[in-house]
Amino acid sequence: MSMTAAQTGKQEVLMSGENKARVGVQIQGSTAVVLLENERQFNALTKDMCLQLLGAFAVLSADPAVSAIVIRGAGGNFCAGIAIDQMDQVLFDKDADGQLLNHFDLVDRAITGCPKTTIAVVEGNCFGGAWQLASACEIQLAADDVKLAITPAKIGLVFPRPGIERLVRTVGESRAKYLLYSGARIPAAEALDWGMFTRMHPAAQLDGELESLLQALQGNSPYSIARTREAITAHGQEPAAADYESWWARLWEENGENPELAEGRRAFLERRAPRYGDA
Repeated sequence: MSMTAAQTGKQEVLMSGENKARVGVQIQGSTAVVLLENERQFNALTKDMCLQLLGAFAVLSADPAVSAIVIRGAGGNFCAGIAIDQMDQVLFDKDADGQLLNHFDLVDRAITGCPKTTIAVVEGNCFGGAWQLASACEIQLAADDVKLAITPAKIGLVFPRPGIERLVRTVGESRAKYLLYSGARIPAAEALDWGMFTRMHPAAQLDGELESLLQALQGNSPYSIARTREAITAHGQEPAAADYESWWARLWEENGENPELAEGRRAFLERRAPRYGDA
């Protein structure tokens, strides 16, 4: 797959499987929209879709013209986790050496390690492993009528390690146990209150809110966003104290000298929008 942000408005669709389960990628300015397309199964992920997601994130992560990546599902539903008929291929595959290979974990890692701003647009159904997929993104925008449930216990599956660990960090042990043991559907407002989504909006306003967020991101300093991402990631990894202090000292020295700070200050004083691309 070859994509660049110069392909503005052009959609590249990756096909797989007899039911045409696929991942579509569309570049819109500096934003890439990654679309899960498996409507027959409410956009549940197949092995090929996972491989396509890995390929898409590899290309988009390396594209300097892409600053944000949006993940959403086709047909008004976000995702239904892993396709039930593809569970062995997705979660319990084998590599060339016969070792277990979890493609969903690899997708999770590709998203959490992406150097771009990642946004999940969550609407309709968000079942099974779908919340893990959304929570791998930095920001989750949810419709107020989204249907959310984490349901591995209903089919005898243990939720993947990244999903369990992130859920416990997000909602705490007691609520994580409730969600995972029961598989209960919880209202979107309650999920928002528990921190499982970043923002919630009426379904009819979701696209407009996404556009407003993207415009805000595009007007802000790429340097500030990138270094803030690194700082938050470093904090979450609990690095050795000495290394962490040294890292922050280097960052702060660089921070005061970066040209985008100078441009931002000039723009503020001149009462104009900053031109960070020229900094």
